[in-house]
Amino acid sequence: MPLCHDLPVSSSDDPGDRIGELELAAAPRQVPAGFLLAELLPFRWWYLWGMFMIAVALIAVWAAAPLAFSITAVAALVLIYSYQLYGASRRLTLLRWGVVATVDGAETLTRGTYYSGTTWYNAYLPVASGWTVQRPRYSGPSTRTKVSYRLGDYQGDIVVRGREYTDGVVLADPRKPSRALCVTAFAYDLDRDDSGNWVGRLRPRLVVGMVVWLVVMVGWLALAGFVAVAAANHTDSTPTATPGHGLDVVGNDKLATYACAGGDIDIVGNDNAVTVTGHCRRVRVSGDDNSVTLETADSIRTSGDHNVVSYRTGSPAVTNFDDSNTVVQKS
Repeated sequence: MPLCHDLPVSSSDDPGDRIGELELAAAPRQVPAGFLLAELLPFRWWYLWGMFMIAVALIAVWAAAPLAFSITAVAALVLIYSYQLYGASRRLTLLRWGVVATVDGAETLTRGTYYSGTTWYNAYLPVASGWTVQRPRYSGPSTRTKVSYRLGDYQGDIVVRGREYTDGVVLADPRKPSRALCVTAFAYDLDRDDSGNWVGRLRPRLVVGMVVWLVVMVGWLALAGFVAVAAANHTDSTPTATPGHGLDVVGNDKLATYACAGGDIDIVGNDNAVTVTGHCRRVRVSGDDNSVTLETADSIRTSGDHNVVSYRTGSPAVTNFDDSNTVVQKS
């Protein structure tokens, strides 16, 4: 989270050390492949935290609807990359077209405290001096600073979040001067060669983070795919009652789904919740307190107490051996 400012240049400065437009090659400049890769493989703790919360905090939901996890997992990654690529487009545009703006001043907008706002603990927060960005560990309050800059006749502001503003270069797009960023907004160091083009070196810690993110992303998608395939296989393997092979559902406290393809199904036990898809020839329910949901059946027979059988379509022949049982059509 950035901290930056533009440094004054005296006439005695060596031209190779100046902070100014002369240090940059003429636009449009080529963006190194390493910078592009760093934008595509962004290691951010809040990205990982969001994925963790989706996978773990809602685990009870995923257990009941595993396919929903796969859909949500892919949607979360799409959301992460939509946010990431939006910011990357600004950064890459400034790498190609940006020039150094003059910073006129800075104003602290907010500063976190122990009781309110954000407080960092042992975090790597960038701080800039000219083009050089250092990322030492920092523990303390988070600060929002309004930085006023000037590019030609245009005057604008950017808000820097993280540590308190000190100094560093601000890049602005001369085609759209309101598009501006401090050098600390870039995850990579903006080193230049003698001709003013970007060198494209990546810090070892940044490379490690990119590899970790790649592993996490591949694992995340693999998990989503595995869950989707497992859910599909589970659906495909649903026991089916056929004319030549009926099904017997025996037990208590079951929550299960079965299929009918013109066959018979017998449900025996207590406190079962059974869903039957397809068309059944005969459905027989015996026991107590069973709940059975059907699509359609030619005949339904109930015995025992307090059983509830509902069907969606058709006009089945109903045989009920106890008045406490209910057979009803539901749309």
